[in-house]
Amino acid sequence: MPKVKCEFCGAFIDETAEKCPNCGAVNVNYKRFTDATPKTIEELQSWYAARKLPPEKVTRFFIGKDVREPKAFGIYKNGSDVIVYKNKADGSRAIRYQGKDEAYGVNEIYMKLKSEILDQKSRSVKRLSLPKKNVSFSYPSMVFIVIGILFALGILMAFIPGWAFGLFGVLMTAAAVLFRHRRNLMIISLAAILVLFTVGAVAYQVGLARGHRHDGYYQYDDTYYYFQGDDVYYYIFGDWYYYDSYDNFNEYYPDYTYVSDDYEYNEDYRDFEDSGYYEEYSSDSSSDSGSDYDSDWSSDSSSSSSSSDWDWSSDSDYDWDSGSDWDSSDTDWDSDW
Repeated sequence: MPKVKCEFCGAFIDETAEKCPNCGAVNVNYKRFTDATPKTIEELQSWYAARKLPPEKVTRFFIGKDVREPKAFGIYKNGSDVIVYKNKADGSRAIRYQGKDEAYGVNEIYMKLKSEILDQKSRSVKRLSLPKKNVSFSYPSMVFIVIGILFALGILMAFIPGWAFGLFGVLMTAAAVLFRHRRNLMIISLAAILVLFTVGAVAYQVGLARGHRHDGYYQYDDTYYYFQGDDVYYYIFGDWYYYDSYDNFNEYYPDYTYVSDDYEYNEDYRDFEDSGYYEEYSSDSSSDSGSDYDSDWSSDSSSSSSSSDWDWSSDSDYDWDSGSDWDSSDTDWDSDW
């Protein structure tokens, strides 16, 4: 059983003891234990993954890494010391904690991360609730808007059949000729054709994407993902974790790129078949993939045994909705913490 030092008499006691058996003082570490607060960097990584938070390059919280880039929070070990830091916008570093007490250091960045999650959720709601301004367009403006849209569609044409482009041109020309003396009808008909064609083109592209989608490795920015059926997993902290359903992922990250069907040696990620989420495991499990983190962690041989004993369900208020936008530019990067 791990020991902690009593802050009153200096005796070493079990961290699970409510009071010091030597002097009777309250064990200040007891609350952290009973609240299932992460006490190690590995347990904090488990908590982060269980909340389904965006990749660390989005949240700017680097757990277990000494990152020197501006605008970053982090915790890592340097020898026997645990260092909790914040890199400000100008690149300077503020040390929040440096010492031997890993549980204390983890708790510092854990509380900051929880606070940031709540702030991000609040700011996301405010951005969505901002009043919308009424915008009116003059006739010349409409012409330039239509030209701009046509130019953008011209680029899209490279990805759709040629006959569709020809049909679009015929319909637009016919509408312009038929209603050349009736401006309102011409604008309405051109807009209707444009909308229908755009919807059709997007539907065509979605159909192609869904037709190509299959189990395998994909990439978005610097993060690697694995698609297995309707589930998406991402690689973070040196392991695979459940991220979201494919429909939600595709809605918010439509520009992902395909890597390969099968694993080829890659220093950036390890073989998905070695994870606890691999198809052979999920087919034997009665629970929905990603919903039971205790069983998932215990089944993964690469996870530490202590991590599998933690129950993160009490922190469900900090679960991240994939539909929310995490914008780290809103964070106060000039303060020390």
